[in-house]
Amino acid sequence: MYPVLLAVGLLSAVGLAFAALAYIAYRGSKPSGFFLEAVQLVYDLQLPEVEIAAYYELKDRLYSKHAESSSDGTGVVDASGAPVSPADAEVSWLRNLAPEELVILKKALMMRLVRDIDRLDQVQRDKPGNWKLWRGKLVSERYWGSLLEAERLVSEEIDNCVAEAEVLEPGWREQVFPQAVQCWRMEKMRDMEKKAQKKAVETQKKAGQKEIRAVEVAAKQVEEDIKRKERAAEKAMEKLLQEEEKDSKAKKKPGKSSSKEERAPAPKSATKKKK
Repeated sequence: MYPVLLAVGLLSAVGLAFAALAYIAYRGSKPSGFFLEAVQLVYDLQLPEVEIAAYYELKDRLYSKHAESSSDGTGVVDASGAPVSPADAEVSWLRNLAPEELVILKKALMMRLVRDIDRLDQVQRDKPGNWKLWRGKLVSERYWGSLLEAERLVSEEIDNCVAEAEVLEPGWREQVFPQAVQCWRMEKMRDMEKKAQKKAVETQKKAGQKEIRAVEVAAKQVEEDIKRKERAAEKAMEKLLQEEEKDSKAKKKPGKSSSKEERAPAPKSATKKKK
């Protein structure tokens, strides 16, 4: 009977130990609230949706203004009224654009591409460090995959911009990306200059405040020195008056005794005493 109870107790203890280990493993594999707040699960990168939307809105508005439709509304026609294929329709309406309208559309595309390059720069700066973390199992496979997906989306967006540039101006696709990179670098330089100017102004302001405080401290020190000298002069004057008063009193005392002696009656002569 005792061996059976011993075996049951041992099995129960082993089962409880395995249950505890399983619970600990489950809690350890489950990310904590702090981990979820401090570490991102996916790479955060947003395409420049504002610039993309602004470009296509401008393009649609100009297309609606300059595209010529057939009388029955079945498709786009050229200036002579002949129908235009869908492939050529994308280009034909651009010939009707005024030069300033084409410049505005090209600027909108350039702004869109510059913002794309900014995103591409971010991914390319973050990729090497995250690759090392991924190799060291410090970031998840999901996070690394999302970074690669963000890089793919940015590259695809840049390719779309280059294709749009070729539509707006044949041959521009060979130059639009280097031009956008140059614009992006100039923009970064302007941002750095603005930050440097702001820092210089703050430094100058702090230096000015230090100078003002130094002048105030110096003025206060001069005022304290003047007051101290005035107090010292007052004390010296008081001491001098006290000494003069003592001297005057000392001079008056002998004078009083001599006058008393002069007023004292003369002693009687000896002859009168004999009588």
